[in-house]
Amino acid sequence: MRNTLRRIAIGVLTTGMIATMAIGASAGAASAASARGTTAVAEIQPALVWPVVRKGDHGLRVVKIQLLLIQHGVQVNVDGKYGLQTEFGVKFFQKMNHIYPSGVVRARTWEKLIVTIGKGSVGAAVSAVQIELKFMYGFRSLTADAVFGRATERAVKLFQKRYHLRPDGIVRPATWNALVVNDNR
Repeated sequence: MRNTLRRIAIGVLTTGMIATMAIGASAGAASAASARGTTAVAEIQPALVWPVVRKGDHGLRVVKIQLLLIQHGVQVNVDGKYGLQTEFGVKFFQKMNHIYPSGVVRARTWEKLIVTIGKGSVGAAVSAVQIELKFMYGFRSLTADAVFGRATERAVKLFQKRYHLRPDGIVRPATWNALVVNDNR
């Protein structure tokens, strides 16, 4: 009887220690996530669904890809046509980012292409957002000048409210995704 109780006690202690270690490990991961500026909750949000864009496609979605490639230092013409040059640019970008170089823009490529931008940002990614907001979402008075100023911030906040996103004026993955998915090509 005594040995049985001892085994049960050791089992409970061992199980308790494993549970404590597991909780400690997840708490450590959460604190590490907080130290990186994210929260554990943000890490378990559902994956975003991105459209597939490939050679032969055309339109503002392709313009976004071309401008984002330029933002990353890949030189392509911005003509809205997914031709050979854009395909080669995408393949080069994919190789640089350890993605199979198919030349087709799928979720992994979108996730590497997009960059977080907000007030004060400048560059081709800002132009991509401005052009999209101006020509696809009706913000006609917005100027596509590659400078994320007050007017761009205001337009982004209104767009975010329209698509039930947190209206903070910062273009993060969820806002990029809404811009891309809802543009109806």
